[in-house]
Amino acid sequence: MQNTFQKLLKLAFIFSTLITGWTSIVLLSNSTFNLEIKALITKMYLNQKNFIVNVQELSLLLVKDANERFSENNQSIIQLKNSKPD
Repeated sequence: MQNTFQKLLKLAFIFSTLITGWTSIVLLSNSTFNLEIKALITKMYLNQKNFIVNVQELSLLLVKDANERFSENNQSIIQLKNSKPD
């Protein structure tokens, strides 16, 4: 399993390196697609940034939900304890 993971990680690294190198060469050679490539890279960056912001917002919502559930559970336990005759 670990060997497979290492191979996939190595493949992803090689692919990323190739795409980065190829993109750099095309951008430095003033290709006719420069504007389109730059726009796509900007979109990729913004999507990545939005993903991180969305994960942060999701985390906050999950914490709020957990706090609400725990407070409801605690209130239920307190009510049960108070309703039991001694």
